[in-house]
Amino acid sequence: MATQPNAHPADPSALATTLNDMITGLRKTQLLSVAAKLGIADLLHDGAKSSDELAHAVGAHPRALYRVLRALAGLGVFAETTEGRFALTPLATLLQSGVPGSQRASAIWWGEAWQWQAYGALLYSVQTNRSAFEHAHGLPFYTYMDQHADAAASFNAWMMSATVFDAAAIATAYDFSRIATLIDVGGGQGMLLTTLLHAYPQMRGILFDLPTTVEGAREGIASAGLASRCTLVAGDFFTEVPRGGDVYTIKDVIHNWDDARAITLLKNCRQAMAPEARLLLVERVIAPEHGPASALLDITVLVNTGAGERTEAEHRALLQAAGFTLTAIIPTPSGRSIIEGAPV
Repeated sequence: MATQPNAHPADPSALATTLNDMITGLRKTQLLSVAAKLGIADLLHDGAKSSDELAHAVGAHPRALYRVLRALAGLGVFAETTEGRFALTPLATLLQSGVPGSQRASAIWWGEAWQWQAYGALLYSVQTNRSAFEHAHGLPFYTYMDQHADAAASFNAWMMSATVFDAAAIATAYDFSRIATLIDVGGGQGMLLTTLLHAYPQMRGILFDLPTTVEGAREGIASAGLASRCTLVAGDFFTEVPRGGDVYTIKDVIHNWDDARAITLLKNCRQAMAPEARLLLVERVIAPEHGPASALLDITVLVNTGAGERTEAEHRALLQAAGFTLTAIIPTPSGRSIIEGAPV
């Protein structure tokens, strides 16, 4: 006989506490975002400080800042000493800038007003299957980013920090050792490409993205010592993509577009590719066993662009419609998979 769900229900008060913690999660997001924006964790790097000292350093109200830090200390982010000073904890360490696994850019992004306003219109997306972001702001997500430098800077910083772990996982999960030229389509600030170029010194790279994005990536690529091995090309991937790549990578791009637009992009890649070249989509592949992370990211994409994550069957159909056959799906520890396509 099959086991009936909830045959032994949990304590109702415990369930209510768990659910209430989810409901009121916005407070934690904003507390973390404020601390990240003010750079509190960076200021505590050399030792504990009082809220008065911190408030003076960041231009905040001492009592109000104390209350924020006290609340975060109650969550295990920062520690309050008996002298009323605050110190780093392992969680707070990840709010510092430049440390391995830093979550500072993520904390800032998720607290930004433009992101919150979009999530406030989630019901619109549910009712229409269209972008809540565009509904809230009157512009598509990427158009808004292109026209608002502060939003774009916050978004790019978040994407850069999120890509660090992804890029390292991709570099070890797939063998690029025989690749001479890799073209990263929609490569943003170049985090994936620079990671791969460092890991595979025989390879040259082409970063392809919109003009403003490519220009913003130039300094980072130069500071990584890769200017001589990486060419920056500006353009619109819905029009054409550069030719001559042995591998074309497209990371976290396809999920932002509906099938028609995604197929247009993929067809442009197909037209630029030699028969022996390979396409690597780096995306989450939705499956029940992947848990809530993929499902929640799918909601983020729904809110921001009106598109979403895809299953293996949906990725296969998309590639087939664009002139590819799906040859492999390689999971990585980051939660993304490398979806390899070969020209038909």
